[in-house]
Amino acid sequence: MTGMRIALFLIVTAPSWGQEFRATLTGRVSDPAAAPVAGAIVALLNVDTNERLQHKTDGQGNYSFALIRPGNYELRAEHSGFKTMVRRGVILQVNQAATVDLSLTLGTVTETVTVTDEAPLLETASADRGGTIDQQFIKDMPLNGRNPFMLSMLVAGVNYNGSLAYMRPFDNGAIADYGINGGANRSNEFLMDGVPNNAQAGGNNIAYVPPVDSVQEFKIQTNSYDAQYGKTSGGIVNVVLKSGTNRWHGAAYEFARRNAWDANSFQNNARGAAKEGHFQDQYGLQMDGPLIKNRTFFLVNYEGYREASPQPLILSVPALEMRHGDFSKLVDARNRPITIYDASTGFMNPEFSNRWDRLPYPGNVIPASQINPISRKIVDFFPKPNTSTPSTNYSQSNYFMSGAQTAARDDFYNFVAKFDQNISDKHRMFFRHASNDRTETRSSNGILNSPGQDGQMPLKRINDAYVIDWVTTLSPSLLFNIRSSFSRYVEGSRGDANAGFDLTSLGFPKKLADQMPYGPFFGRYTFANYMSLGRYPSNNITNTFTVWWTPKTRHKNGYCLSVGGH
Repeated sequence: MTGMRIALFLIVTAPSWGQEFRATLTGRVSDPAAAPVAGAIVALLNVDTNERLQHKTDGQGNYSFALIRPGNYELRAEHSGFKTMVRRGVILQVNQAATVDLSLTLGTVTETVTVTDEAPLLETASADRGGTIDQQFIKDMPLNGRNPFMLSMLVAGVNYNGSLAYMRPFDNGAIADYGINGGANRSNEFLMDGVPNNAQAGGNNIAYVPPVDSVQEFKIQTNSYDAQYGKTSGGIVNVVLKSGTNRWHGAAYEFARRNAWDANSFQNNARGAAKEGHFQDQYGLQMDGPLIKNRTFFLVNYEGYREASPQPLILSVPALEMRHGDFSKLVDARNRPITIYDASTGFMNPEFSNRWDRLPYPGNVIPASQINPISRKIVDFFPKPNTSTPSTNYSQSNYFMSGAQTAARDDFYNFVAKFDQNISDKHRMFFRHASNDRTETRSSNGILNSPGQDGQMPLKRINDAYVIDWVTTLSPSLLFNIRSSFSRYVEGSRGDANAGFDLTSLGFPKKLADQMPYGPFFGRYTFANYMSLGRYPSNNITNTFTVWWTPKTRHKNGYCLSVGGH
């Protein structure tokens, strides 16, 4: 029997840096003689949302913009006595620390020098290494199961160690099987919009997998990341979701598989059976755009998934006469009898140097008086044999259920909504909610709707994740950022047909039955060389609450309070 495990942990760290997903842009403004231009006005404009940030250069001609949403920007610098310099195509990526220096030429501010350069920006202000999977790459690459995290394998130093059969957005454990840059497997930190996205179930799972169409980009940081990232002995997978823009975008999609389009299974081909009813549908709707132009933006994405995967079972159940103690037909794969000995007849055999020996049961039949009445009732919950498999022992591989009968079924929905608000030139915020729900039914012993049922009947995986973030400019050299998040990951498996079972009907004393966990329940029974009967429910919950507040100057500093439990 297994019981529910409950654990609670509390982590408080201070001071530490908030885990950041936004970019930083720094640079120097100089004149034709390479001398610094102090007091130049440097403005950064988001081309898609018209969000505008503005600072003046210091005495050394330096400027700095922090906490910038990834996206496409235009950089402008102007100062009296010089032509206005405009640089377009400044693409800032997730957690990028980029540098762009600007050189002004003599003239008037009414004259403009425009440079368009969409080459990737050099990242000289940070020592971390890794790779970025951008939005165009996510769109163009084929993805079985439409799980964006599987593109992580394209980054150097990232090794995927999970099963290639389980890459769907709800395979939370298998898709966390990464080793990054020689780090321990399944020891990586997953972030989404700057907040934790890990679940303790299974060791270290990915909690929430966003729909592909809602992901802007993500970065795999393989080594030399700074102290703002912790709780990992591997790498960092840092994901940022899209924000709406001043333009409307939308997508509707359906990916389908049907039985007629599939090949037959090996098991069915071996038995001459026809193909069985496999189907899959993955469909969704995504939309983003402005609620109030230049001010309020939104993103919504809904995705549904349903699948039935044939899962033929060849199992072992006791032959009918064996349940009554009759083992007279018991032979091995070479048709040699297997003798059953009476444990109550032990004696020292002088013919074999006083070897301890036992006598066989006459005719290889155990008398009914020696069979435990509780055990006798339990074995009646085994299904009856319905097949035989050549070259196996007697009463082995003698129960077959077709894939159509025991098909593994998945029903899943995934939803994310994000709202961005430009309150003013000095204040901006965003709110994001994400949730999904997976229900799987998968029998492992072919007992579908009666006590003795084993398998995921059903398995539930439920996510709810919220984050709210606010940034304000206190002065030209000081920003303040506060971010709070709450996420809840639930993973539980049940065998519903085992619930409400009266153990006294098997012969167990009522006093013992009343002390069993989970109330009235069939229990779980295992047998050497035969399938198991019954299943206890299990449940694992991870709650994570985080608060970051970061007064940010030219030098990073901040504080983090992180509370979590499972």
